[in-house]
Amino acid sequence: MFQTKFFSSKNLLNWNIQYNLDLNNASLKKGELLLEAGQRCDYFYFVLKGFLRVYYLDIEGNEITHWFSSKESTVTSPFSYFKKEENILFIEALEDTDVLLISANQLNTIIENVPSASKEARVLLAEFAMTFSRRIMDIHTKTAESRYLKLMTDYPAIFQKAKLSHIASFLGITQQSLSRIRKNI
Repeated sequence: MFQTKFFSSKNLLNWNIQYNLDLNNASLKKGELLLEAGQRCDYFYFVLKGFLRVYYLDIEGNEITHWFSSKESTVTSPFSYFKKEENILFIEALEDTDVLLISANQLNTIIENVPSASKEARVLLAEFAMTFSRRIMDIHTKTAESRYLKLMTDYPAIFQKAKLSHIASFLGITQQSLSRIRKNI
């Protein structure tokens, strides 16, 4: 989950007024999709309240959890939002959720008008890259149990909000393996 004090709900709502951004909100009920594969992602989403799961389908059609996003964090489909490539991600509300929708033009307005926004946006993008890179490396260099324990330490709220199948998929293991790990701890 990518959180930054700079891109906070307070700042975004202030900038919305100050720079006449006309940011829109979207409200989702638990189980609703914010974004589907094949649908172009025109927004960088900022979670005002709630909890989201980002997932994709593998070649056999199984859901693979890619990421989770909670209150005061951001989420998007990077290839679709930044490069206008085909979106393969689904973003699902795991509880009732409200998000701010930030278009590329609106984000550019913030970056152009707020002196430190460009630097903070670069820091946020670097965090995205490093976090996902670490996640891929951990799948290949850490045990499933150590990945589970790190997830418990770093993001304990996931265990109250996500299904065990989502957590297992996120960790790159089967639900049966997750059950064994939980039993042994």
